[in-house]
Amino acid sequence: MNTRRPIIKFDLDEVFACIRETPVRWSDLARTKTARRLLRPIIDELLASGAVKFVRLDGSRHFAVAAWCPSKQEQLDEIYGRCRAVDGCMLWTGRIDPDRGPAMYAAWAGTERSVRRRIWGVRQRKLNRATTITMTCANPDDCVLFEHMQRANRGVKLKGKPKTLLHRNAIAAAKRKATGKLNDERVALILTSEKSTRCLAREMDVSQATVQAVRSGDRWRNYRATPFTGLDAANDAERRRA
Repeated sequence: MNTRRPIIKFDLDEVFACIRETPVRWSDLARTKTARRLLRPIIDELLASGAVKFVRLDGSRHFAVAAWCPSKQEQLDEIYGRCRAVDGCMLWTGRIDPDRGPAMYAAWAGTERSVRRRIWGVRQRKLNRATTITMTCANPDDCVLFEHMQRANRGVKLKGKPKTLLHRNAIAAAKRKATGKLNDERVALILTSEKSTRCLAREMDVSQATVQAVRSGDRWRNYRATPFTGLDAANDAERRRA
């Protein structure tokens, strides 16, 4: 007795309705090789039109509508699903960035961000750039448990650490822009002019102390210059005094 296999047909609207209801895996949409071969053109069309996207859930790829975003609990479940519990901490098993700590790529967000900042954004609210997160447990490098997190100002984390030349230059530029009457052209004129300090101060409407500080290298330092720039400025100041 011959038994005919049922004819497999897929409709684009029905497939899209299934994906729109909840993210679904490829194996759940088509369970046989024949079904997958017939379903492939429809999936390719949905992906090309931007109506459907790939997302990674529970360690496997799923199809989801373009506007889909997981709930807060689903986000936490995915994050903590990639951790291991050790001594009351949840230790991250993924990538650890040297600067930001535990980091992950979330398919629904399309970017890689700090795991701790993602958790804080879900449990509390999104942090601004001036705020950082410190850990109060014995595993500050890879723990991501929310109960062990503490919000802190970013400046506190950098307190006591040496500033880079670029950081110093940015601080100096901000101070100049906020309070100074001088600019790069005027400073260059002060450093190259043969006029007296009193004459330059009168022309630029600044104090003689300001002009002298620029010439001695105490003001308007050039942190992007060579390591010998400060030595040259000091030598020039000594020559002027002589």
